[in-house]
Amino acid sequence: MTKTEYLAELEKYLKKLPRKDYEETIEHFTEYFDEVGPEGEVAAIADLGNPKEAAHEIMIHLLDKKIEEDDQKNNSANSTKNIVQISILSILAAPLAIPLFIVAIVLTFVFFLFIFTLAFLMAIVSLALFIFGASLIWEALTLGLSTSIPAFLFILGFSIIALGLSGFFFSNISPIVQFGKAGFVKLAQVFAKKGAHYG
Repeated sequence: MTKTEYLAELEKYLKKLPRKDYEETIEHFTEYFDEVGPEGEVAAIADLGNPKEAAHEIMIHLLDKKIEEDDQKNNSANSTKNIVQISILSILAAPLAIPLFIVAIVLTFVFFLFIFTLAFLMAIVSLALFIFGASLIWEALTLGLSTSIPAFLFILGFSIIALGLSGFFFSNISPIVQFGKAGFVKLAQVFAKKGAHYG
């Protein structure tokens, strides 16, 4: 295999990476081959391993790097998107045995479904409690005041509890999503590194 063939195959495995990471990686490998020169190509290719293995190693290192950067940037939206994208690619690129690959896909799907369902349910409960709390305030101001002060205070108290619970559920949606992201990335790292050992 020549340098040109190696880079062409490597590009094929890395083309779905975020554009900036893809360009930087290909540039790095091109410079590496330029440094060793034509006489060192065969040894360099043997040292790097086949393009698929090299691509898999790149994705593992890139994922670790992105996680570290994400911690420093306090979970920016763009960083999160890149991490999830690279996590998925690292699982797909891992040279896993077919049964382990199926387990990886199923676990990933179930995990995503669980987190999405939990976040969705919390959003629904939060909205329902907010509407309930707001309606109780309206009832307290209309019926409560016209009947008695104790009735007004009782209904108002319930409305404050409902609104407080609504805020509690709503404020916990983001941490659950962040937990889901962290769990998914950890799952991707486990399967990607298992793939590295398997390969």
